Amino acid sequence: MPPRLTPLRQNLLRLIVRLTREAGGPPSAAELARAAGLTEGTISFHLKALTTLGLIERTGARGRLHLTDQARLAIQSGIPIYGQVAAGAPILAEQTPDHVTPSLDDLLGVKEGDFLLQVRGESMTGIGVMDGDYVLVRPAPEVLDGEVAVVLIPGENAATLKRLYHFAEDVILISENPAMPRMTFPASEVQVQGRMIARLGMAGPRPLARRP
Repeated sequence: MPPRLTPLRQNLLRLIVRLTREAGGPPSAAELARAAGLTEGTISFHLKALTTLGLIERTGARGRLHLTDQARLAIQSGIPIYGQVAAGAPILAEQTPDHVTPSLDDLLGVKEGDFLLQVRGESMTGIGVMDGDYVLVRPAPEVLDGEVAVVLIPGENAATLKRLYHFAEDVILISENPAMPRMTFPASEVQVQGRMIARLGMAGPRPLARRP
């Protein structure tokens, strides 16, 4: 009887995805066994079945475990990618998926500790961040000049999303909306929570982003 994709084997595939994301590279069989709380003999049995099913590939001297596109579809950890779409001259739109994304976490480059915030207001519409969008934030006590940061400002029990610059002993927070004035505070009174890594928003009418 051919091997089946059992719930345990599905969980092992998901665990491989998580370990790959956390370690920055695919795990070995021994690492998977430790993470799953199983013996290496048991893991070997299941990996052989998953290989026969065409769901994993093993590469390198230590047999690093890579999921195939078929595996990602099986555990629904990715989104089909149907070729490319032109933003200039038209190109052919493919009708069958070339491959799938590993996961939205991998696609966005999410790391341990990153978090989402929902945007309220229109101060950053110039870079396409709209009211109701979500921004992915990477915790950091400092950011470089010109980066978009989440900061706590004096006198308010809330965070704000602004482009941040240092000037002498001050911090200048600039909106990406010309209707809203810049804000200046002593640097010692501004607490940086992190930098914006990505934006997630629905399609729809959006203002043109200003060129830097």
